[in-house]
Amino acid sequence: MERPRAGVTIAVLAALSLSTCSDAPAGYTVYAPPRDWALHPALVDRAFPSDAAVYAVSDVHGGYARLASLLARHGLLASVPATPADAQWRGGRAVLVVAGDLIDKGPDSLDAIDLLRVMEPAARAAGGEVIVLLGNHEAEFLADPHNAKAAASDGLDAELSARGLDVQSLADGRDVRGVWLRDRAFGARVGGWFFSHAGATGGRSFEALGRALRASVEADDYRGAEVLGDGSIVEARDWWTASRDTVADASRALGVAHFVFGHTPSALGPRGAIATAADGALVRIDCGMSPGVDDSRGALLRVRVVDGHEVADALDADGRAHTLWRAP
Repeated sequence: MERPRAGVTIAVLAALSLSTCSDAPAGYTVYAPPRDWALHPALVDRAFPSDAAVYAVSDVHGGYARLASLLARHGLLASVPATPADAQWRGGRAVLVVAGDLIDKGPDSLDAIDLLRVMEPAARAAGGEVIVLLGNHEAEFLADPHNAKAAASDGLDAELSARGLDVQSLADGRDVRGVWLRDRAFGARVGGWFFSHAGATGGRSFEALGRALRASVEADDYRGAEVLGDGSIVEARDWWTASRDTVADASRALGVAHFVFGHTPSALGPRGAIATAADGALVRIDCGMSPGVDDSRGALLRVRVVDGHEVADALDADGRAHTLWRAP
């Protein structure tokens, strides 16, 4: 059951705080309650867990069944749930980061959303955490729920319509899933690892990037260049090729050693598997796991400390593990 915020129902909050962006699509009104930036910051900052692993996956794109199977195979779920509501967290104090693009291209975007909404509080109760980040497909949907990707035959709009749900209600926050999407962060720093959908930070510090993203959302909802521009944290491609110093400079500014991202399934190596470059400084985790893409059945990145050294492994859908990087 969805818990109301501060004892006030979502519906009442929505009625009290309608807002319309001047550059929004005609007739578009945001009904969601104002975002609580203390509770739902633009960027999440966490220490690396000393007694557990950090996992990451991205670009699920409606591949609910493949996501659930992958998480169960590697011990984050007790079993493959019959429905999203039946999911049982078994990851203990582990951290799972989902780096965006839950929706479009596949048949079960809503089930993927609902699965993660169930997993969040369950992981928290066990001392772990599920951190779900915005991808470009979610940001574009919130900016315009009738954009070409959502409106395609395999997009979220068709799935919503087939279930008898109103597209606009989800995007503008009248649906609880829409409120949840609007509260997602854009990036997460976990120890020396930074997770986001596309990876680009513009060489800014963690604090400066967070301020810029918050200001953009407050000024333009999810429509501003900071969110949807070609060089944004959810839209940029190949940003690390700008110069040989780009990755090192971005790392120093952000206070991390590794950038983990999805968005571009052919970046850094062949499609269908996690790829790395720059001695583990770059890790691409988009494996094309959606049935609509079908490059693979998915893979998890796992980072843990082994004998005092961080080790990053790729965990595939068949249960195999392959070491990608090991700290000296």
